[in-house]
Amino acid sequence: MTNCPICNSKVSETAKFCVECGAKLTTAASERAWIVTMQEKIRLARNNNSLYNMVAIVGILLAAIVPFLMHYIFLFTMDSLSWSLTFAGILLFIGSAVCIGFDNKKVKELIEELQKGQKEDK
Repeated sequence: MTNCPICNSKVSETAKFCVECGAKLTTAASERAWIVTMQEKIRLARNNNSLYNMVAIVGILLAAIVPFLMHYIFLFTMDSLSWSLTFAGILLFIGSAVCIGFDNKKVKELIEELQKGQKEDK
């Protein structure tokens, strides 16, 4: 038994296709290495989204909580520091949203390249 390079499920050594994901199995080590490399690139690009999501949440919290605290809790008007923190929160949110968009595009391109490589082998 060996593992499928795409979905990592157990497959027979003589199987030509994975029973779980349908990927073509090959004995060529270089092709398997390429598939594993592509999977790692996709995984790393997807992991970046978690970081960007946390930055976006911090941005939203800064942009929403600072004005709320200043106006309703402390009953002050917004001073320059409060406006700066609010603006920084908005920039964090927008920046992380843009980065998420770029990473999603990169993941999509990597998946298409992986699928294209799989189709060429069939």
